[in-house]
Amino acid sequence: MLAGERRNKILELLKTSQAISVSELCTILEASEATIRRDLTLLGNEGKLERTHGGALFSENKLNTEDKVNTRESMAIREKVWIAQQAFELLEDHDSIILDAGTTTLELAKLIGQSKIHLSVITNSTIVFGALAENPNLELIMLGGKVRSNTLAVVGTVADEMLKRFHVDKVFLGTNGITVDAGLTTSDMDEAQIKTTMLKSARQRIVLADNTKFNKVYMNLIASLSMVDVLITDDETEDETLKNIVDAYDIRVLKVEKR
Repeated sequence: MLAGERRNKILELLKTSQAISVSELCTILEASEATIRRDLTLLGNEGKLERTHGGALFSENKLNTEDKVNTRESMAIREKVWIAQQAFELLEDHDSIILDAGTTTLELAKLIGQSKIHLSVITNSTIVFGALAENPNLELIMLGGKVRSNTLAVVGTVADEMLKRFHVDKVFLGTNGITVDAGLTTSDMDEAQIKTTMLKSARQRIVLADNTKFNKVYMNLIASLSMVDVLITDDETEDETLKNIVDAYDIRVLKVEKR
């Protein structure tokens, strides 16, 4: 088991039991005491659990919360731009597409907004909408419903039901977490639901994920990686992580080099 997968398993066990000992983790994960203690120290330093003398306690943390959109926009910005440039190359004139409310899809929207390509675009992001609105070559559809303050994304039943009326060529989707076992996950239930519907509405499903999203598991499932056709990431993502994904699922992985 890889270190990242082992640490995610520790967090999953803690969510269920609320408390666990080092000896229990050694038995379950078939790892040495030194390895488990090192994992617990690292996860504790990241604020993902509370360390105790003989183990750990569950902590309400970033498995259940997320940074506001203006904070996330400044994280791994160069990598997001590179990923967006690669994603833009997958577009064809007169495609119909969905862009979700991720910060990497926002970088893609900026490229589309300045281009001459003709597209039909559906989005649930007020920020993405703003990046596209002045381009006369686009047929732009904004989903309606409740707006989340953290992500400025439109979510909920109204948006979800409206989205189910459409069938598009491609969806470009962001995620908070991605692992082989847990798939695509995020912290908010409503946002997870609309992302799932987006994947179901598209013929080709493209996930944009910089290196910070891998080996992380959040509370709400978006979809298994079996629903993903193309995964675009940057060259800081570990080769072993991507190999495990390719070995487990029939996914085309595009690892973008620095530009």
